[in-house]
Amino acid sequence: MRRHGVLAICLICSLGVGCQENLHKTRSDRNLDVELVKSLHQIGLDNALIAQQTLYPYHFVMNGETLNELGLRDLSVLARHYAAYEGTLNVRRGGTPPQLYEARITHVIAELKDAGVDADRISIADGMPGGSGMPSERVVAIMRKDVESQGSTKTLSYSGKITQ
Repeated sequence: MRRHGVLAICLICSLGVGCQENLHKTRSDRNLDVELVKSLHQIGLDNALIAQQTLYPYHFVMNGETLNELGLRDLSVLARHYAAYEGTLNVRRGGTPPQLYEARITHVIAELKDAGVDADRISIADGMPGGSGMPSERVVAIMRKDVESQGSTKTLSYSGKITQ
């Protein structure tokens, strides 16, 4: 009878150890799954940044010429792309004063050079973002709002192009 009791205790202990091992593997598998999902999500974000190829005023320190944390992260993704491929980087001016906008362009060019991007491989413009695009009516409305916010004498023609 004692042997059966000792055997039962040993059996219960071994089952407990076995369950702990399976629980550990489950947590490990779960952590791997979480990391895989994060990686796939990041790849999607990086691809969107590359398709858009645009920096906006919110990528810069408020009223400053330097990139903020988000701007540095996004530009690093774009720099890796432009190190291998040619293209156009859009730096949206928005309501930024001309002198500050030029300083921002100079800063972006310096950051790209520091990242090893050959200046001959890219051009910088104040263009619309890339990607799959949007309806022309929406583009005209955005451009009209942009022109009005700058207090400029520029007007939009019916075709949606900015004219003097």
